[in-house]
Amino acid sequence: MRLRASMLVSLAACLALAGVAPKDGPELRPGQETRVEEAKIGCGYFVVYVPSDYAASRRWPVVFCYHGAGGRPTVWPFREVTGGKGFIIVGLGYLPDRKDKMMMSEFDQYLAKELDSVKAAAAWLEARLRIDREQFFVGGFSMGGWMSSSMGEAAPALWAGIAILGAGRQKFDLPLKNPRSLRNKPIYIGCGDKDPNFPHAQKGAEFYRKAGATVTFEKYDGLGHQMKTDSEVLREWLLGAGPLRALRPRLAAARAAEQAGKLGKAYALYHELAQVSDADEACVAAAKAAAALAERAEAQLAEAEKAIAERRDDAPRLLAAIATRYEGSPFGDRADALIRKLQSQPGPPPAPPSSHDPWPARPDSSATPGAQAARECQAWLGLAENYLRAGKPDKAREYLARVIERHPDTEWATTARTRLAALEKAPR
Repeated sequence: MRLRASMLVSLAACLALAGVAPKDGPELRPGQETRVEEAKIGCGYFVVYVPSDYAASRRWPVVFCYHGAGGRPTVWPFREVTGGKGFIIVGLGYLPDRKDKMMMSEFDQYLAKELDSVKAAAAWLEARLRIDREQFFVGGFSMGGWMSSSMGEAAPALWAGIAILGAGRQKFDLPLKNPRSLRNKPIYIGCGDKDPNFPHAQKGAEFYRKAGATVTFEKYDGLGHQMKTDSEVLREWLLGAGPLRALRPRLAAARAAEQAGKLGKAYALYHELAQVSDADEACVAAAKAAAALAERAEAQLAEAEKAIAERRDDAPRLLAAIATRYEGSPFGDRADALIRKLQSQPGPPPAPPSSHDPWPARPDSSATPGAQAARECQAWLGLAENYLRAGKPDKAREYLARVIERHPDTEWATTARTRLAALEKAPR
């Protein structure tokens, strides 16, 4: 059973590795940089790097990177720092209306436009890749570092962290507009100790610490105005402020979903968390929980398939229960597929209802035009019943309406109309 679950995961990964090629944009492939022409974003185009370990089975953090003076959109140095894994990286250019000298009011207006540009790039990405909006980073080297400080201050809630490289705080001694806006915000500042910007980097770190931010400062020993692309401190900071920081609350959310009986949502969350790290304690716990849910789902699907093979009356109900509990997971999808297959197959008339039948108005099979109609109606009424039990009246209405539409002159339709009328009277 575990083998079948792992095969599904492997298939999803293979499909993701095949690349994404939407009709209105270039193909995005893991391990590759792609230039994207978009007139309203940055300087008219931007660069996207998809990590080599990308898979659509989970959401991914994104680093929005600004280049240095005289440069062009690039994913350097973040691709090098991360080893090309774990992060989608977007190299942005500056908007054409940027000026070397601006009044503070002009600069704030300019930053607002740059933020709109970031949001447009994020929307473009979200239509093509699985991104995590709670794990957006902004960073850059030299002029890109100064810019990142201002972008971070302009919209602190947007960023999981701010990386200022070879630079300091752009607004120097100006106070924050909201003194509390950067409290607990992860900020990394790295600079060579022989870099002319080193005193500004130190001063920026001091300013942000006093503002309540969580500052990581790294001195690049012996370097001038250069980037330390093998910085383990920066790589660990990115992981700690992004994927690893989000683990515990998401693990709690997965456990809450499982407790609530939303097993498909719980499985999806557990599986996503398990992909982040092989060693982290929360990831290991998530992997074990995902495996346990997969094993349970496989056992329930096997029982439902057995019921289908034996043409048992409870097959539709078993499948509907699995489809509802495991909605949003491969197991729910398989149950839905089996429901459609079951509905398309002819079969014998259903057995007479028992005294415990939850549909007291259910007619016998002689009132239907044929065995196929009886089988369809029984299945649809059973599905409606399960969706009602699961608290999904809209889905129940869908199947009740199907009975009425397909077999309007039968006692089955009368039963469906009676149930629909009761639903309409029930409080919503």
